[in-house]
Amino acid sequence: MSERHTPEQLLAQDPLRAVARLAAPTTLVMLIAAISNVLYTYYVSRLGSDAIAAVSLVFPVSMVAMTAMAGGIGAGASSVIARSLGGRRLAAATSAAEHAFLLAVVIGIGFAIAIFFGARTVLGWMGGKGDVLDNAVVFAEVIFGGCVITFTGGMLDSVLRGEGNVRVPAIWSTTSLCLQILLTPLFMFGLGLELRGAGFATLVSQLIASVPRAWFVLGGQGAIRPRFLPRRIALEPLREILRIGIPAAVSTTVNYIGIMVLTGVVARLGTPDLAAYGLGTRLDFLLLSFAFGVSAAVLTLVGMAAGAGRPELVGRYVRAACSLIVGLLIVAGALLWWRPSLWLGIFTTDPGILAVGATYFRVIGPSYPFVGLSMVLAFAFQGLGRATPPLVVMLVRVPVVLAVALWCVHAGLGEAGVFTTIAAGNVLATGVLALLLVRELRRRGRPASAH
Repeated sequence: MSERHTPEQLLAQDPLRAVARLAAPTTLVMLIAAISNVLYTYYVSRLGSDAIAAVSLVFPVSMVAMTAMAGGIGAGASSVIARSLGGRRLAAATSAAEHAFLLAVVIGIGFAIAIFFGARTVLGWMGGKGDVLDNAVVFAEVIFGGCVITFTGGMLDSVLRGEGNVRVPAIWSTTSLCLQILLTPLFMFGLGLELRGAGFATLVSQLIASVPRAWFVLGGQGAIRPRFLPRRIALEPLREILRIGIPAAVSTTVNYIGIMVLTGVVARLGTPDLAAYGLGTRLDFLLLSFAFGVSAAVLTLVGMAAGAGRPELVGRYVRAACSLIVGLLIVAGALLWWRPSLWLGIFTTDPGILAVGATYFRVIGPSYPFVGLSMVLAFAFQGLGRATPPLVVMLVRVPVVLAVALWCVHAGLGEAGVFTTIAAGNVLATGVLALLLVRELRRRGRPASAH
């Protein structure tokens, strides 16, 4: 897709075609990210089971940070920019981009400081002990010490997606991932940095790929030409971004706090259980990251349609996106249900890890399409400028799932009971969110039908 497509041109396309064209480059990046993460995890696994367990401890914290920014503050920025461009308010879109960069820098610095002082406490609370905890702290301090790089690069992509430009983020995200594939073994084994090297390789790759992104955005080659930081800080663009970004980020954070608590529960069952759960959740996020491409496309298109006063298009975009994501994730879930070893066997031959991992995929795998649908629906709400309904659903879902999962452990149902609870929560939460979106679209459609 050309990065010069205007909102009017995007909204004039067939909904399924528009969603697919916007989603395809990002989804391709997620495929490359999947390969990169498989290799990343493989490299770490060469250091032994303690290293796998250490990265498994850090992984939920990492996902909180990255997804809260991309799917939270970044989504808020994309929503404001898309709605502003849809309504032909160029100055508002430019101001939103500038204030989004400011937020990325400030939040990145704050998060790095928090991890530096609190990593050992948090990771220990999650169940880390001895060498596993020591390795996890080392890895966390490196990967989060440079999170300003990660957050700023992600925000550049969020600004571009708000414009409807997915080509430039796809090109440089792919570049970053390919660099990571090359640099990780070099830093880990060639330079002898081991887990520290894995973290440094990620940051260096992201930094290199962020430079041309910044040149494109700040050089005015897109729909807007923002500065990296605003000349004068204004409350209105910050309020608009955070009105979407905070509920979205809190929703993400609540979700991953739930995962962190569940990680702690599983960790107490033993290192094989923790390693298997870590490998399982890592693949979950790799698969569901494909849904991010489709969901990000929905956010942009729904935002532009809402800004242009075209509510009738919103439902069409959501239905098109749901059909795409279900088709993708139902195949992945079926494959893992049939052969869990397709993933687990890459990293280990330990019978304990394989047994727990097989249970995980056979119970949770069939619910993957529902999790993808939930993401699409949440991003559609964000595109409409409303992030509260997905937050409310998450605030109910997570405590209920945790309570039932803890009961399963105390009742002796083990990991099978915990995994069944997670899968049921995925299905029920998606159904509730779908009903809420249908009601919202009906409410928005009434004034138009009155004409």
